[in-house]
Amino acid sequence: MNSPSIEFDKIKEESPLPKIIRKSFRVPVEDKNNIWVLINNKKYPVQDICPDGIGITTEDSQTFLVDQRISNCELNYFDQSVKPLSGHIVHVSAALGQDWKYGIQWKDLEKKAADRILAIVCKLKEQLLGNDQESVDDI
Repeated sequence: MNSPSIEFDKIKEESPLPKIIRKSFRVPVEDKNNIWVLINNKKYPVQDICPDGIGITTEDSQTFLVDQRISNCELNYFDQSVKPLSGHIVHVSAALGQDWKYGIQWKDLEKKAADRILAIVCKLKEQLLGNDQESVDDI
């Protein structure tokens, strides 16, 4: 009982850690056979998508590195493709016994490509919420 009490230090308001806030949440992709991305001539299933990027998975832990730039990518949605896309790896993670997950943020999107990706995201969101009013051809 003679030991000093434990007190909590106040958190400094100016933290050296960057503030990471996602602008939009990624929509999970259920149909991984028809929604995929081509990177360096290799096909990866898209796990989730938002207007600014995608999440993909792979079995290999050394496929990509954080901050690695990728170019000449192609996002495929059924029989449609959005290309050329460039981005960089912003996230790498893995769960025990599962594939590695990589987050890709698109960079320097042209307006036409950005509009097409947004249409795909909206379509997937509608399907996820059960409000599927359009056909795949409407995108």
